[in-house]
Amino acid sequence: MTSHRWHLRPSDPSRVAWLGSEARIPPLVAQILLHRGIDDPAKAREFIEVRRRSLHDPELLPGAVDAADRIVRAVRDGRKIIIYGDYDVDGVCGTSILWSCLRLAGARSTEYYIPRRVEEGYGLNAEALRKLAIEHKAEVVVTVDCGITSVKEAAIARELGLELIVTDHHTIGPELPGAAALVHPRLPGGAYPFGELCGAGVAFKLAWQVCKSFGDGKKASPHLRDFLLGAFGLVALATIADMVPLEDENRIFVRHGLESIHADPSTGLNALMRVSNCLGKRKLTTGNVGFGLAPRINAAGRLECAMLAVEMLTTADPGRAENIAERLDACNRQRQEIERTIVAEARQMVEASGGLGERGAVVVGHTEWHPGVIGIVAGRLAESFHRPSIVMALRDDLCQGSGRSIAGFDLYEAIRSCSDGLLGFGGHRAAAGLRMRPDHFAAFAERFEAHCREILTEEQKQRRLDIDAEVRLAELSLPVVEWIESLEPYGIGNPRPVFSAEGVRVIGEPRVVGEGKKHVQLRLSQNGTAVKAIAWNMADRLGSLGPGTDCAVAFLPSVNEWNGRREVQLEIRDVQISSSGGAHHARSA
Repeated sequence: MTSHRWHLRPSDPSRVAWLGSEARIPPLVAQILLHRGIDDPAKAREFIEVRRRSLHDPELLPGAVDAADRIVRAVRDGRKIIIYGDYDVDGVCGTSILWSCLRLAGARSTEYYIPRRVEEGYGLNAEALRKLAIEHKAEVVVTVDCGITSVKEAAIARELGLELIVTDHHTIGPELPGAAALVHPRLPGGAYPFGELCGAGVAFKLAWQVCKSFGDGKKASPHLRDFLLGAFGLVALATIADMVPLEDENRIFVRHGLESIHADPSTGLNALMRVSNCLGKRKLTTGNVGFGLAPRINAAGRLECAMLAVEMLTTADPGRAENIAERLDACNRQRQEIERTIVAEARQMVEASGGLGERGAVVVGHTEWHPGVIGIVAGRLAESFHRPSIVMALRDDLCQGSGRSIAGFDLYEAIRSCSDGLLGFGGHRAAAGLRMRPDHFAAFAERFEAHCREILTEEQKQRRLDIDAEVRLAELSLPVVEWIESLEPYGIGNPRPVFSAEGVRVIGEPRVVGEGKKHVQLRLSQNGTAVKAIAWNMADRLGSLGPGTDCAVAFLPSVNEWNGRREVQLEIRDVQISSSGGAHHARSA
């Protein structure tokens, strides 16, 4: 594994002092905000306060007014509406929001449909549209988190007499589908202030506009307004899981959505939180969602049918919700076992073919790999090898692939540059999916790897740990760390602040803890200030950290709460051990 290169972000002390004074925030918090590009006191306060009223009016979203008008007419006319969602967390949550909205608004005939990942693949497909039109008697189909590249399928929908409304956020292709209405934050000719909504965010905005239409045209009626406020939780789950930047509206959705779930979870979310061990926590974080709630929702689409997850999120029956949550939990355990096996096999393939070497990318495939897990495996490989990674489930008739990127590298654009011969592809900078014939795999793998090798910069190839500030441990009082926590939610676009401290000494014997003895607990001291620290999943790398070891540490400050006691704790990201000559030996996190 490549070592981290520490990069201390440059800082202007006078600018830090000015922003801190004007915004009435600690200098350390001001320094972090300046690194996030926030250099105005009013914007700094807005970033910290995260007001719901800062959300953009849904009327600004390209296509939302037209789509809402069509949906409202269909509801009032009693026409059959089917919400057609994607099978991941984003699609499941967006489908749940839109379906629930229409039911509350009085739709007498509305259903949801999510294709099976293995049998039907991503997005709109012709057979499903025919089934919906003929067997389900659909008259209006509204997509969620898919459809913006479905040109052929839109034509089939017209032939079937379906009124197709597409809502999506994925990268737009060279030709737009001929749907009755398109709702997308980055539609050509549009001027929406924020183009990084996830699919559920787009669905929420459409639901909001629908609710306004059933109110007085400007505001939703009280019961629909209460629904929208509750729906923030589902938008938060989708936003975190889909790895879109936690900026602007996304930050608002996630901050208030997590608070909503924590304070008053729906029947389904309460069941999901129970099996995910998220109940009873001081607060719900993006980490709880990313590692607890989201994988279980995703497991339904990966190994079973994602419509189960929609049922769990929309039911008012606690028994049914608990039953589905238990089933998704079991699915997730099965997914984890399959994932471990495929990751090990994929790594063996890379090592057997010469290791990472000068590769620009990792592209691997196998006939027995489960297509529902390859996206996670691609993420593991990208993390392990620090290269764009594509994993393919090879079949005799059709091969499905999933890719994950590294920081600063546009995966979608790289696939597009090598797309000759592909049957289809879609996604965004960080993640993408693709399909091809089996006889095309070898040529694509070679072309994609060569393309990435040519365009990857030396800086992109190196793991870089950006450090917001070098601090003294004495600066990290409980009030200061609580101020830092006010910058949550953390994620893409707003990473957790990382600090470093030099001249640190290990006090006492570090302890290896946790299931599998993967983590290290230790105490650190600097100039008389001692603090507890935890190094997650670093037991194999920090074995030589004995009592009295002098080092520099890179870490995330956090507040640890135990038995009513709250104290500062450092979450170690990297350690550089001092040699006798004063140099440091880097140990990668």
